[in-house]
Amino acid sequence: MSEPPRARDSHLHALPGSSGKPAGSGPGRGRRVWLLLDDTQQAAQLEAALAAEGWQVEVSLSGMYRLLALMHSGRQPPELLVCGLRFFDGDAFRLIRHLAALPQRPVLYFTSRQQRSMFKSAAAMAAACGVQVAGFAEKPVAAQEVAAALRGVRRTGAARVPAPRPPAAELSRSDLLAMLTPARLQAWVQPKMRLSSHEVVGFESLMRGIDDEGRIVSPDRLVPALSRHGLLDEATLAMARHSVDFVAGCLDEGMPVSGAINASLQSLSDPLFCSELSRTVQRTGLDPSWITIEITETDAMADLSTVIENTSRIRLLGFNLAIDDFGTGYSSLFQLSQVPFSELKVEGTFVSCMESDPTKQLIVGACTHLAAGLGLKAVAEGVETRAELEAVRAAGCTEVQGYLVAQPMPVPVAHAWLHSLDGLRVPLDGAPDAR
Repeated sequence: MSEPPRARDSHLHALPGSSGKPAGSGPGRGRRVWLLLDDTQQAAQLEAALAAEGWQVEVSLSGMYRLLALMHSGRQPPELLVCGLRFFDGDAFRLIRHLAALPQRPVLYFTSRQQRSMFKSAAAMAAACGVQVAGFAEKPVAAQEVAAALRGVRRTGAARVPAPRPPAAELSRSDLLAMLTPARLQAWVQPKMRLSSHEVVGFESLMRGIDDEGRIVSPDRLVPALSRHGLLDEATLAMARHSVDFVAGCLDEGMPVSGAINASLQSLSDPLFCSELSRTVQRTGLDPSWITIEITETDAMADLSTVIENTSRIRLLGFNLAIDDFGTGYSSLFQLSQVPFSELKVEGTFVSCMESDPTKQLIVGACTHLAAGLGLKAVAEGVETRAELEAVRAAGCTEVQGYLVAQPMPVPVAHAWLHSLDGLRVPLDGAPDAR
């Protein structure tokens, strides 16, 4: 069976992970499809074209609520639902919301005269709601072409809504105090790689806790609890000690890698915290320029005078300063121009699948262009595939961080991993794609 033909123009679009090998003796043999289109002529043409491809066209409607009533009547939903973006009684966004509540959902394929941005918004909402989208036809396209594009579409994975996980027990102050020991509050480090040479140039320290039963406590649970109980400064300084010791040890062995730690603007506003951070570096004889302090974009949006004062103090002490998760907080460009950053880290949400998303390419390219204009390094976070690696390279990023290079690892593991590399270069040519 040949693969579905690619459209000769740009009006037909398939989304990643939406197709597979068709089953049966024909492309859609015996597989069920419903239509929800307000154009009856288009619906009739598409019904005939899909039937010719072997699909079993069971339902063709123009009203959203009639279709939903059928699904709620106990009738098994189809494998595929071809629909528009607007109906006389609703729209695709409301439809997605209803479909997300069903235990079993069809794969969606959109066809409409709406602009491409509307299709992308619908696909993004569907992904957020756990509804699979196979693709879209953004302009009037021959029914036969749409049917051909749907030949290999299959529902991937289980379509049932996963049971919600019970919330983890909140960490108490006594739990956290017991965890604030070198053995139980650990720094797991993730490498940063220079794109031009594939050399490891640094590591970001990421906080991990070990609970009473020896289980790892992740940062999303640990950091808010530390902040709530007034223990975040102490934990951040512990991360700094881990990172400084690791970097100093690597330099002593001839491996020039830098370190980075995450700190809140509230911590940086405390002169005692900054002094202790400086003493941590001085204790090892390490120049503070080997350490980068990362603050989030949300922190950078605080009162401008406070941000400038606290970040400038860190720079005066000799540390580098990075703005993390850039692009998620809609920061003021004026704010960015006033703060003495040395590095801009592009949020991984924009990097994910950007090779097939022109909008993400534009956003990442704009971020790197901005970074270059301000004299900052541009680091792409969350790089998981070789396609993303090449996309961020084309966009102008100078360094990358993500699972394609390596996952976060305990310091002893990272130390051994560095020794296994040839000249600190990461052998990506033979590395499997993270996805």
